[in-house]
Amino acid sequence: MNKLDTPLISICIPTYNGEKYIEETLNSALNQTYQNIEIIITDDHSSDQTVAICKSYAKRDKRIKVFKNDTNLGLVNNWCESINKANGQWVKFLFQDDILEEHCVTHMIHTALTHDVNFVVCNREYFFEDGFDPKIKRFYTEKLIKTETIFTSERVYDPQESARLIAPHVFNNCMGEPPTILFNKDIYTRKDFPDNYVQLIDYIFILNNILMKPFVFIPDKLVRFRVHGSSESMRNNEVNTEDTKAFYKYLYVQYFERIQICHDILVNPIFKDVKKYVTKSHVMAIKNLYVMYSYKRHGFENVFPFYEQSHLKSFILDRMTSGYSYLRYKWCKIRYKKIKKRYKV
Repeated sequence: MNKLDTPLISICIPTYNGEKYIEETLNSALNQTYQNIEIIITDDHSSDQTVAICKSYAKRDKRIKVFKNDTNLGLVNNWCESINKANGQWVKFLFQDDILEEHCVTHMIHTALTHDVNFVVCNREYFFEDGFDPKIKRFYTEKLIKTETIFTSERVYDPQESARLIAPHVFNNCMGEPPTILFNKDIYTRKDFPDNYVQLIDYIFILNNILMKPFVFIPDKLVRFRVHGSSESMRNNEVNTEDTKAFYKYLYVQYFERIQICHDILVNPIFKDVKKYVTKSHVMAIKNLYVMYSYKRHGFENVFPFYEQSHLKSFILDRMTSGYSYLRYKWCKIRYKKIKKRYKV
């Protein structure tokens, strides 16, 4: 094989206080059957032993490069920092608590080069730490929409077909997490990670690519995604109504981002083909459901001020959502029952 057949691939591992699982993650990266790799670790100012562990690995393997941010950049900015530090033509994300199957990189780069695409998504398998909340576990194993039920074979999907297949599931993250992707660095721009998303940013990043460019989906489960109580997504599920700042962050992640997707479907050009299959009336119905759910669960008097001060105030608040009563909530739920079922929200 020549260098064109085996390009340098940067396995990017953004870390933050990941000492518990980082060794297992690093071992999975080092044990790849594909040899022309570098491992880029950008640590976001950890206060535990993450950096020390990574540096000890770097002393034993020159493919590992460890960088520690001078200040805490935050989740997404640290992802971008790892891409900026990458020397490879191709980037493969790996998060500090996840595991790559040993032939993951080989399979993904071979697929990209064979099909001449710049973006590849593989399937993933969830695994859970001991004692994990059984209700959340059931959500991941039984209720979460699986990508392999949408894209069923290993082949090229063009943006129009991707839009058609994703449309019935577009209000949910049906595409997985960043460790499931391999992409050519030439197609990356910082705008692919818009600053107005937090928890759904990985979903938006993938949509920004597959709704604009052809990609290949690999049904094989090449990544093991660890679900545990101390992960960022689990922390984002915690609610504290006594602390306004923390409560508003919770509302942003749990409701506002989903409302924002509704808004983006209507105004963002990347969704132009999705709009052929999802009507404006359905988008507005889903938006109203999210708003009314938030009022019902957390109190109108607590939630309404958050929406009122948001930059999407005029989109969110209408005749239905500017007030709340239990009868209004029930009417909304009954009226939109078929739409709710259709899009599984």
